Amino acid sequence: MVQLEEVEDPELDQAQPGPIPDSAYDSADFTDTESELSDDDTLTVSPSESLSDRIYALKDILPPRYRRAVTSTLSTSTSALKTGAWWGGKGLWVLSTGALMLMVPFAIAVVEEQQIIEQEKEIKAREGVGEVLTPGVGAGRGL
Repeated sequence: MVQLEEVEDPELDQAQPGPIPDSAYDSADFTDTESELSDDDTLTVSPSESLSDRIYALKDILPPRYRRAVTSTLSTSTSALKTGAWWGGKGLWVLSTGALMLMVPFAIAVVEEQQIIEQEKEIKAREGVGEVLTPGVGAGRGL
C-alpha cells in the first residue's frame, strides 16, 4: 500500500509582500512623473512565436459552432471572389481581343484616308502655285 507523507514548504509559511499602505508615502514629496504606459512596459514577443502562431491561437476564442460558421462564410466568399476573378479575366480577354480585331483595321483605314487627303491637298497646292507663277499659259494653248 502507498503511504502519503506531507511535505512542509517553508516558503509558504513566510509573509508575502503586499501593497504598501498609503500612510507610508509622504504625499508632499510624491509626484507621478511616469505615464500609465511607459517605454519600459512595451510587450515583448518571444522570437520563437511568429505572427501566424499567434493568429492560429486565436481560434480557441470562438466556440466550434461559430468557427464553422466563420469558416463557411470565408470559404464561400473566397470561392465567389475566385469565380468572379476568373469570369472577369475571361471577359477582359474577349473584350481586348475583340477590340484589337476591330480597331486595328479601322485605324489603318483612317490613316490611309488621311494620307490620301494630304496627297490631294499637295496636288491642289502645286496646281495653284503653277497658276500664280505663270498666269495665262493655259489660255495660250487653246489658240
